[in-house]
Amino acid sequence: MESSITMIVQPSLLEKGEISPQKVLLVDDEPDTLDLVRRFLVSDGFQVIEAADGEEALKLYEQEHPDLILLDIILPRVDGIRVLKRIRERDSVTGIIMVSALSSERLTIECMQAGADDYVSKPFPLKEIRGRIKQVLEKTQLRRRNAELQRQLEELNAKIRVLVEHYVPHQVTERLLREPGFPSLGGTRQEVTVLFADLRNFSPLAESLPPDRLIHVLNAYLSAIADAALAHDGTLDKFMGDGAMILFNAPTPQPDHVARAVRAALAIKKAVEELSVLPQEWRLSLGIGIHTGDAVVGNIGSKEFMNYTAVGDTVVLARRLQEIASVGQILVSEKVYRQVRDMVIAEDIGMVAVKGRAEPVRAYNILRLKPKEIS
Repeated sequence: MESSITMIVQPSLLEKGEISPQKVLLVDDEPDTLDLVRRFLVSDGFQVIEAADGEEALKLYEQEHPDLILLDIILPRVDGIRVLKRIRERDSVTGIIMVSALSSERLTIECMQAGADDYVSKPFPLKEIRGRIKQVLEKTQLRRRNAELQRQLEELNAKIRVLVEHYVPHQVTERLLREPGFPSLGGTRQEVTVLFADLRNFSPLAESLPPDRLIHVLNAYLSAIADAALAHDGTLDKFMGDGAMILFNAPTPQPDHVARAVRAALAIKKAVEELSVLPQEWRLSLGIGIHTGDAVVGNIGSKEFMNYTAVGDTVVLARRLQEIASVGQILVSEKVYRQVRDMVIAEDIGMVAVKGRAEPVRAYNILRLKPKEIS
């Protein structure tokens, strides 16, 4: 082994500018080894922390967060391999070089499998350990950069996700993230239940309030509509001026999508009625229309800008029912009513003329849930 005098007068890595001063935890129960290696490390510009047993090493690791650990295998109280394993349970970054007077292929393999970066047998030439330290520190720095980049990437992805979900329903976001590649135009035919909710008497209110106040009021009402719909797992397709379009059974399958839509409609009506953002004379109410049936569901628009939505006669009829609904009414088609009649109390409106249809359709006004359905 080189003498400490020879070792000290050699050009240090720090003087060469190859590395920055870093912190090394030196763990060995032999005082002579501690002294020799400490002086060697200090001459190379390292800050050295010493431990004479495994338990002390673990405490200093927690307190000091070293960049590198030179860890003897044979130690009092807690042996070096157990120290290595306990550190690697939560830290895959810090460089660890195992040191031992035992020269065994089995021991080397065990250390490397447990997460050691290198294994050095005693007695070791200090020139050799200098090179090993340099390699492990470079590896450690690379791992730390990668970990930091990964953390930044995760933060950025989380931020992007939050931003996207402010503009795209979270169910659609989940679907897009699961699918490989980029979304493309097109859709599939499937059964959906469509709910339209529209505020009544909004136009007169718009004439009476300044724009900033009007936006505040509108957002309060639309938030109430959205929150109630989302509470029943509806997909908020879009806001349309002073109203909203909400889908059920798309993009996530919902066997009870018709019942969900009706429950959501009653919750929306209740939420709007309970708003107190305006004086009583300016309170807004709403009309709701619901229909269920087949529609084409998918990405509609252009390659540059598309919306996930549903199109077809089912959507049109739901909107027409909303348009003819009186203040506070929840008008549903006969097809919807047949599927929920055991859970609701409803008023048969009879046959109603619907814009764009040659024949009238039967509509029902949902009043409330039956007592047994109220949870």
